[in-house]
Amino acid sequence: MNVPATHYHRASRIDRATQWLGALFALLAHSAAAATIAMSLASSDGAIEIDVTAELDADVETAWAVLTDYERYVEFIPGLRDSHVVARSGATVTVEQIGDITVGPLHRPLDVTFEITEMAPTLLVSRVVAGDLRALSSRYELTPVGNRVRVQYTGTLDFTSDAIERFAVRQNISSRFQALVDEIERRSTACRSQSSPGPLLHCSTSVRVLPPPLTSGGAR
Repeated sequence: MNVPATHYHRASRIDRATQWLGALFALLAHSAAAATIAMSLASSDGAIEIDVTAELDADVETAWAVLTDYERYVEFIPGLRDSHVVARSGATVTVEQIGDITVGPLHRPLDVTFEITEMAPTLLVSRVVAGDLRALSSRYELTPVGNRVRVQYTGTLDFTSDAIERFAVRQNISSRFQALVDEIERRSTACRSQSSPGPLLHCSTSVRVLPPPLTSGGAR
């Protein structure tokens, strides 16, 4: 039985990308010494399923405050120049983010709009609805574990996108997850000590209320 060469080519591309992404997340786990991170990857039907879990020395409320602090993402997520709320309707938030990724010696600008559904205080579900990326849907889930919190990221990366776009998504996932983990633990430590010299932290045990959203015609 002859199998078309395109079948092997496609399978090889997915296998190489899976191996590359596995190595990337291994480096991510190694760098997050304060957290316990577990990762799994699976490829099927032209997509990569990504599952990353970190158990952090923080509580659910602090983790939720960081995940939903969209307009301060620029303070702790590398490569992100702007992150702002475009619209809000009930539990659905539209967030535009502008930044850069590095592809070898080149820098590629990214302008992406996410539609995020908030199910406070434990679940965020998002998908790309506009901009330079088309192939990512994901969710963050928070689970209390004693006096700690488990942060779980699951995402689906569709291989119908081009190679540069796939690289951009993979790099975005790794750097963002690491930055969020670090910021959650940093804020948790600062809240416990109540001595952070930085911007006002939301240390209340209640769910944080976001400021009024920017409109598409408002100030950036």
